[in-house]
Amino acid sequence: MSRLNDPGNFAGRVAYAASVIANGRPTSRAFDNCFENYDGDEVSAILVRRAAKNSKLAANIWRYLNQEFVTERIARFANVPTRQIPLLAAESRREAEIRFRERIAETENRGT
Repeated sequence: MSRLNDPGNFAGRVAYAASVIANGRPTSRAFDNCFENYDGDEVSAILVRRAAKNSKLAANIWRYLNQEFVTERIARFANVPTRQIPLLAAESRREAEIRFRERIAETENRGT
């Protein structure tokens, strides 16, 4: 499995997305993977915070992310310290896994 597709590699996914954006590279399946582990809001929040300190990232970020959508989605992290966002990302992934397993169980129960 690609490390970028590893849900537990939050820091790696953020770093890869930041590199693509800062360098103005084309997006790819690997770039999309950075946001597809049920913690895309958290990835976006870290990227926006990094952009505040990184001029290359700031110059390109809104070419890659939808500013209106992202700004609305990450507002809930406004008072959360950056170091806690990866913990929230892990919780988002756990909650998504629980919801997924509940849907599977529901489907299986309907079939019996």
